[in-house]
Amino acid sequence: MPKTSKLLVIALGGNALSSPENRGGFEEQIKNVKNTSKLLGKVIKKGYKVVITHGNGPQVGNILLQQEYSKDQVSPMPLSICGAQSQGQIGTMLVEALNNELKLQNLAQNTVSLITHVLVDQKDPAFQNPTKPIGPIYTPKEVKKLKKQGQVFKEIMVGAFRRVVPSPLPLKILELKAIKGLLEKNLIPVACGGGGIPVIETSPASFARPKRCGIKLIDAVIDKDLASQVLANEIKADALIILTDVKKAALNFGKPNQKWLNKLTLQEAKQYLKEGHFPKGSMGPKITAAIKFIENGGKKVIIAHLKDLMPAMEGKAGTTIEK
Repeated sequence: MPKTSKLLVIALGGNALSSPENRGGFEEQIKNVKNTSKLLGKVIKKGYKVVITHGNGPQVGNILLQQEYSKDQVSPMPLSICGAQSQGQIGTMLVEALNNELKLQNLAQNTVSLITHVLVDQKDPAFQNPTKPIGPIYTPKEVKKLKKQGQVFKEIMVGAFRRVVPSPLPLKILELKAIKGLLEKNLIPVACGGGGIPVIETSPASFARPKRCGIKLIDAVIDKDLASQVLANEIKADALIILTDVKKAALNFGKPNQKWLNKLTLQEAKQYLKEGHFPKGSMGPKITAAIKFIENGGKKVIIAHLKDLMPAMEGKAGTTIEK
C-alpha cells in the first residue's frame, strides 16, 4: 500500500446517486453509485483513509411522496424516520457497490453504513423561521387541515404550498466513537447521510441526577456539507472534499462576467461569501463549511465536480481552499 495514510471526509452530492434526467429509480441509482464507487476506489487504493458522507434530498423526497399517496392505507412516519430510511437505503447501495469495487482493486477494506444522529440546539433561530421545503405540493384546503397538526407551509405559487421545516446548525455527531472505531479497524464508514438525523437534548430525568439528559428526534433538515464539516473536525481529518455538480466555485456564477476560482485563501472565501457571491441554496453552505473546517483546525477543503475527484486532489481541477 502507498505510504500516505491521510484521513479524508468525502461528501457526496446528489449527483453521486441520481441526475436531473433520471427519475431516481433503483436501477438508475445503482448505476450511478457504481460509477461513484469506481472513483472512490481509486482514492482508497492510493492509501487514503476515507469517511463518506452523502446527501439524500431526492431520496427522502420520494419517501415523503410515497407516504402522501399511501397515507389512507399506511400510517405516515415523521420526517426524522424518513431520513433514517434514506440513510439505510443509500448506505446499502454504497456498501454493495464500493465493497465490490474494492474487491476488484484487490483491497482488503470493507465499507460499513452507519445510521447517524446529529445534535442540534433546540434554541437555534432556525426553529423560529422554517425555510427548508420538503414533500409534495399541497392545495389551500389541504394546508388548512395540516396546519392544525402544527406543520408550517409556504406558498410557492398562487394556490400551491409546500411544507417547510427548520435547518438548524449541527453541533455534535452522536456516533463519533463508533466512526473512530471503524477507522481504527481499517473499515470505511458511510455516515451523516443527508446531514444526519436531527436530535435535541431532553431535560434531565430528575434533579437528583441532572447530567442524565436524553435525546429526542425532531423534524428538521441539517445541511449535509455542514454536518460533514463537523464530522471532519471531530475526527481531525486532513482534508474535507465536497463533491457537487459544478466544476468549481465561481464569482458571479451564471452571469456574463463569471469567474472560476481555482484557489482561495480563508480570508478570500470569507470576503466573497460576505459579498454574496455564494447563494444560500447552492454554493453558500459549501463555502461556509470550508470556512468552519479551516477555522477549527482543518488544513484543506476541495470543492469539485464528482467526476473530477482525482484531478482535484492533484490540484488540477476544482476549487482548493487553504488557510
